[in-house]
This record gives sequence, C-alpha cells and structure tokens, in this order.
Amino acid sequence: LGHGEERAGDRAFVAGGVGGMAFLIAGQPFDTIKVRMQHQAKGSLYKSSVDCLYKTVSREGARALFKGMSTPLAACIPSYALYFMGHDHAIAIQQKILGRQDMSLWNHGIAGLTAGVYMVTILGPGERVKCLLQMQTERNSSSGKYRGPVDVIRKTYREGGVRQLVRGTFVTGMRDVPGSGLFFMLYEWILREFGDSPATVAVAGGLSGILMWFVGVPPDVVKTRYQTAPLGRYRSSLQIVPELYRSEGLRAFYKGFGPSGIRAFLANGVCFVTYDFVIKTWEKLWPLTAARVDIRPNMTSPYGL
Repeated sequence: LGHGEERAGDRAFVAGGVGGMAFLIAGQPFDTIKVRMQHQAKGSLYKSSVDCLYKTVSREGARALFKGMSTPLAACIPSYALYFMGHDHAIAIQQKILGRQDMSLWNHGIAGLTAGVYMVTILGPGERVKCLLQMQTERNSSSGKYRGPVDVIRKTYREGGVRQLVRGTFVTGMRDVPGSGLFFMLYEWILREFGDSPATVAVAGGLSGILMWFVGVPPDVVKTRYQTAPLGRYRSSLQIVPELYRSEGLRAFYKGFGPSGIRAFLANGVCFVTYDFVIKTWEKLWPLTAARVDIRPNMTSPYGL
C-alpha cells in the first residue's frame, strides 16, 4: 500500500476503535437479553424478551444487563479497529487491481467480507468469555462459577487449554462474515441515495445492522449454545443444528431476534455516527494529500464491477 493508503488505514483503525466502543456501550443490555433467550430451552426460563428483561433486573439489578462487558470492551475496540481497517485495505487493493478509484456496491460487499474476517480473529474468543459471564444469573458474581473475565479465561484454559478459549470462533465467523458483506452494500447504497448527513449515517448504520443480524441470528443461536454448553457436550457446533431443529423447530434459530434487532439498529447507528465523526475530524486535522481511500466515492454504475 502507498503512503496515502497507509494513512487512510490508520485513520480507519482509530475511528473504528472509537466506534466499536460506542457500539458496545449502546448495545450491551440488549445483548445480555439476547444471550439468555438463546441459551434457554423452549420457554423454560423466560416467556419473552420483555419477561427476560423484567426478571433479570428484578432479581439481579440493572447492572446485570452489563455483565461480561469488560471482556468484549477489551476485544471490541481492537476488533472494530481491525474491522474498518480491513474494509479500507480491501478497497485500496481493489482500486489498485481495477485501476480506478470509484468502487461499486459489489466492491464494498467484498470489502465487508474481508472486514468480517479481520474482526473475528479477536472477537471470537471474546464472545466465548462474554457469553459464559452473561449466563451467570446470581446477583453477586462472587457466588457464581466465575468471578470475572480473567477468572473465566483461567478456568476455561485449565479445563481444555487454548482450544476451549477459542471454542466457537468458526461459527462466530459464519455469523459475522457473510452479514458484513451485505451490511456494507446496504450502507453504501443508502448514503449514495440519500446523502451523508449524521441522521442518514445513523439510519443507514441501523438498517444495515438489522440486515446483518437477520442473516447472522441463526449461526448466533448455534454459537451461544455451543460456547455455553458444558465441556464435552458437543464435538462440533454442527451437532447443535439438527438437535435444535428437532426439539424446537425452525423458529428456534431466530431466538432473541427482537432484542438483537433493536440492538443492531441502535448500536450500529451510534457506531457509524461516531466513526463518521472521527473520520471527518481526522480529515480536518490531517488531510490526506496522497492517494486516498474514499469509503463513499461517487459512481456511475452502482452495480457493475
């Protein structure tokens, strides 16, 4: 990559990290409800997402909604930094190969797939720790199996080594990578049709997040079951698919989509407004004088490569 592309990648890395922090803080309460809904057998603990919210807060307090947040916060900042940097790197490579700056929606879809791969390398193990902490229903964390993220890592490693720490990373990739490609295609299309005001960026990020989660919820349900199951219960995440279908039907694969959809709209909207703000502030302070990577170039043919 040239000097301009390197600086654009640095810019995306920093803005992505800040955006990832905003994403996590805005979406964590909805994520906790989603994980608890996905983990339970059919109707065994909670009748609905609202019932889960009520019981969680009444039994454990409002702080329970933010259980396990420190681990994904530590993972989310670098993973989202890599996510946006991966998108910019993929755009820069395609621009060099195709010999032009204007990128189509398909090009941004390819860049989104690449970004998803970048992110999962860090996010997968972080999801494992987060889910184990979120499934503790005791008000006082000291009375549960795990006292905190470090305790989860230590005990999980003791039970099965590194393999247990990264358990579920593949299915996390199945959740995030395809959806990420669709995410960036829809996001770019909305901005090109309606402009890039902060309100449009928020709506574009929110709607794209809902699309990403609609695609990603089935593997996310499998991921949650796999990452929170007792050691030795499943040899592979693929074992969960037929078992879940036989016991609970097709609807089981969209468990938690209500809170996931709300979280996706709110958190992604906040994330992309934050990301866009940091990008524009960076451009004012340190404008890119060399060849730059434009995440929203003008284009003549939206769907042609």
